[in-house]
Amino acid sequence: MYNWSVQNQIVAFVESLRPYADEIRADYWHALYSFADQQSALLTMLGYPPVP
Repeated sequence: MYNWSVQNQIVAFVESLRPYADEIRADYWHALYSFADQQSALLTMLGYPPVP
């Protein structure tokens, strides 16, 4: 019913990322804010009012 080998590999992968969690979180938020800023600039160029 369960593939324990795959599950154990997934757990090992996630555990290997744990020491870098702060950097991964910072990169995620940076990418998210950059995307939102880029889309805001695009919509402003197209004539929509800027969002404060």
